[in-house]
Amino acid sequence: MIEFPQIHLDPDNTFASDFGILIHDEFKILYVDENLCNIIGIGEVPDNMSLPNLLSLIVDINPELALAHYHRLMAGSARPRVQTFKVTKPSGKVAHVLAAESIVQWKGEMAIQLAIIDITEKYNDFYQLEQQASIDSLSGLTNRNRFESILSSELAKAQKFNYPVSCLYIDIDDFKLINDSYGHQAGDEVIRLFSQCCKSSIRQADFIGRWGGEEFIILLPHTSHQYALLLAERLRRRVSKLDIRIPEGHINFTISIGVNTLIDAATSPATVLHQADLALAYAKRHGKDQVISYEKTIIPNEK
Repeated sequence: MIEFPQIHLDPDNTFASDFGILIHDEFKILYVDENLCNIIGIGEVPDNMSLPNLLSLIVDINPELALAHYHRLMAGSARPRVQTFKVTKPSGKVAHVLAAESIVQWKGEMAIQLAIIDITEKYNDFYQLEQQASIDSLSGLTNRNRFESILSSELAKAQKFNYPVSCLYIDIDDFKLINDSYGHQAGDEVIRLFSQCCKSSIRQADFIGRWGGEEFIILLPHTSHQYALLLAERLRRRVSKLDIRIPEGHINFTISIGVNTLIDAATSPATVLHQADLALAYAKRHGKDQVISYEKTIIPNEK
């Protein structure tokens, strides 16, 4: 015997009044209702003569693929789709909408109906949750879990399109001593101030994440090894000038940085990080407060 589910009305039914209807024939818009006009930010329902072609309104769509799907749908060889779109309203505000297509009869002819719903609020709620799951709460930087995905993706792109990507592996020197001497609140402030310094020192295309504890990673796409060394040295000098005021006086701290650059298309993300970590360990062993290239750690007969 089939066991059917129990269905209850969802009290959070704010979508009920937000459905808008659009009907088109091969993307020539035939009809829009008032709800849809409200969703997309148009003050009134336009007359039929002023309705544009739907394809002209959708950014980043392949017209040939869209038309091919339309003809398959009308021929019965494709199923109706549900898609999400980002709508930039005439006011400049952005709305996120979900559109479900179906085949209908319009004035005796077959046409496509889009039932469109504004999901902006739900989208923003989800985006905030996603951001919270990806951000380290203390530093405000990308957390390790999310950064691992970024690292894999960026290295794959660098290998595919054959451009350099460099990695800075950073450690705050003597961080345990700071915690032991001044307390964890002072240590937290060191993490926050260092993170702010990093964010203001890197480019918009770069990535930074807190790897764990006092360890951080900066990923530099389209960056040669020599330029990565220059960026690392500039960051090291900036950090050495930071000053944290505490009741007992003030705290100054330094960082050590290991630098590595992807040069082999077969190199894995784990290997890139491991080599940068070896360079960092070399810097820590040889006095801290310095930038070391991975190449220096593999010179034979090190003294």
